[in-house]
Formats: sequence, structure tokens, C-alpha cells
Amino acid sequence: MKRTVISLFLILFLSLTSLWSADFYCSGQVLLGDVLTGLLTSCNPGDEASFSLSDSSGKVRALVDGVSFQDEDLPGENNIGLIGIDSGLPVGTYTLRAELKRDSGLLEFERPVLIRGRTFKTEDIKLNKAMSNLRSSADPEKLAQSRRLWSILLSVDKGPVAPCDSMISPVESYTITSWFGDRRKFLYTDGGTAGSVHSGVDLANDTGTPITAPMAGKVVLAQKRILTGNSIVLEHFPGVYSIYYHMDTMEVKENEQVVAGDSLGTMGSTGLVTGPHLHWELRVNTIPVDPMKYLDKGLIDKDQIMTIINGY
Repeated sequence: MKRTVISLFLILFLSLTSLWSADFYCSGQVLLGDVLTGLLTSCNPGDEASFSLSDSSGKVRALVDGVSFQDEDLPGENNIGLIGIDSGLPVGTYTLRAELKRDSGLLEFERPVLIRGRTFKTEDIKLNKAMSNLRSSADPEKLAQSRRLWSILLSVDKGPVAPCDSMISPVESYTITSWFGDRRKFLYTDGGTAGSVHSGVDLANDTGTPITAPMAGKVVLAQKRILTGNSIVLEHFPGVYSIYYHMDTMEVKENEQVVAGDSLGTMGSTGLVTGPHLHWELRVNTIPVDPMKYLDKGLIDKDQIMTIINGY
């Protein structure tokens, strides 16, 4: 009888533990322009996860929903959150919070994260009269194109994700003419100026140079736009998009699926440009991050994830 009672209490304890337990992991530090990864393991089916990044004053700087993460070395239900670190964020210690909503209640976790600085270049870009008018004019079509792009970048398909290999470069041979995060000043012919932060990297070569997909994805935009010329957007994961501007030709259509190495088109000088190049962006939950960083490691890097877990 006594053994039966102990067994029943043990079963009850284990059941309650499974209802209320989960584990939270994240990177301890990241650079401006990096992707911060949060991971909740030992989740239950139907759990809803969210991740938020707050500064020292408590102001929320980023908020993303978690998506299901599947890997053979992490059995069961897991949720991952990818947060792009804006290049303009003040450096310092932030708090990454995770919330896990389940039928039995709400679980909350938090970890400190150090956001470290990096040096960005500055450049002045002198525009001729035609380019000055193209950039500064109020054009309803330009506004409509911008709204369509943002509606795409703000959409998140909550399908499951898995670890991925590092990206391949979309251009085999190139010269970098503008780097991610460059602080730019546009000089208009009327003496006016406008500042901006370069949200991608410019890879220059001759018109007609092949451009290929850096990793698998779906073509969600293939359109000739006023400012960016022939433009393509690929969706790779929930909330993760890559962008290709100023192309000479486009060889894919919207809703097509591509894999790494598939042809997207060729390099050109369409839209607001001073010469032939590819403007290449990587956005994570709308925030531009440095795409060159992920030529060396996967955007969802299994080795890094396992290192983080083993370090706790």
C-alpha cells in the first residue's frame, strides 16, 4: 500500500513538472547588425511562445513570436525566436524575456544580453538632377510600392523551422562598394541633403553578372520599382527575408520556390544607382542585419545553439 501511494505521488509530481517546466537559452552577447537567438526547450504541444528585448530603462526594443523548432538532437516541442539587432541601437546590457503560454498557465524567463558596438563607415553620395528628383519627389506609385514591400516584410508564416547551412554569396565575383550599416548623406543638386543608414551591402560587377539564391526560399516579390529598379524578395523562414535590388533581368516569378544556387537574374543599374551593382539585404522580423555575417555560419546555426545549451 505504501509503495502504491509513493508511486502515485511520483507520477503526480512528474506530471506537474512537465506542465510547468521548460528551459530558456540565448546568446550572451551579440554585435549590432547580428541576429539574437532565443530558444525554449521542453515545451508542450500547443504552447505559444514570444520573445522581447528590453533596454536598461525597461523599454521594449523588439518583440517577436516564437516558431516551432525541430531538430533530432532536441526531441520534443521547442520554440525559437530570432531578433534582428538594429544597427542604431545604443550598446549596453539588455534583457531578453521569453513567455510561454500554455493551458496550465504562463511561464516567464529572462536573461541578460550584452549588445556590443561596431564601427560603421560614412559616405556622401552626390546625386545629379534626375536622381535628386527621383529620390525626393512625392510619387503615389512610389508610396504604393513601399507599402506593398512592408506588408510582405511584416507577414510571418508560423511554419516550423530547422537548422540551416550557411548562405552562399548571391554573386560569385564582386567588389563591395558600400557596406552594411554605412551612414550615408545624399547631396541634392538644390543644396539639400538627406541622411540614411545603408540596410544592406552593395556587390558591384558588370551588367549581366549572374545573381543566384543564397539559400532555399519562396519568391514573394518580383517587381520593377521606381527607386530600386528590378527587385526580388525571397522568404526563407518565418519573418526572414532576403532582398535583391537594381537587377538588369529577373528570371523568377512570384510564388516560385528556389534552392541555393538557383538563378534569380542578372546584375544591373536599374532604379536609383550610380553604377551596376546588386544591393543585397537580409531582414529578420523587419530589421536589417548584416548578410555577410551569415556566409560563414547558418542563420539558424545548430552548432551555435548546442554550444549555448551546453554552456548553461
